[in-house]
Amino acid sequence: MLLSAIRDAAWAELKDHGYSGVTFEGVARRAKTGKPVLYRRYGSRAQMVTDALPTLRIELVEAAPTESLRDDIMVLVETIVETWQHIGIDTFRSLIAEADDTTLQTFQAKVAAKADQTIRRALDAARARDEIGPVTIPDLVATSIFALVRNELFFARRQIEPSTLAELVDSVYLPAINAASHRPRT
Repeated sequence: MLLSAIRDAAWAELKDHGYSGVTFEGVARRAKTGKPVLYRRYGSRAQMVTDALPTLRIELVEAAPTESLRDDIMVLVETIVETWQHIGIDTFRSLIAEADDTTLQTFQAKVAAKADQTIRRALDAARARDEIGPVTIPDLVATSIFALVRNELFFARRQIEPSTLAELVDSVYLPAINAASHRPRT
């Protein structure tokens, strides 16, 4: 119950004040607890905010699969971009800058785990439709679309147009998937 109140309070502080405005004092006040309770649980603001971030709920392929890998991936990346923009690019940048290795691993698990599973389901469905080859696609290739999208959002621009997402999927991601899925087994 208290943990839920702390997460809700940290999330509310983040939404109201941005990452730089999240303080242990503000979260404690909203959660109706003391700062020592927070300090026992979190070693940094980055840990507290990471714990408060909602896990991405991306069940797109399972809930409503399309008839093509391209459409599945487009829906996935559009949802991810919308979620990241809702939370705020500056929030992610600041959190990553302050986070230690353990917090970054937790952050990665919360943000990417569900999306990675969804990618795999989309690839399996594409393989069953004979859209891609039979070879298992390495994780680095399968999840490379996330690195491409992160680069665009965090370093190139804050807003990604649908045409830019389509170009990333069509010109980079799908050719890499096609090549990896047809690579001879070694």
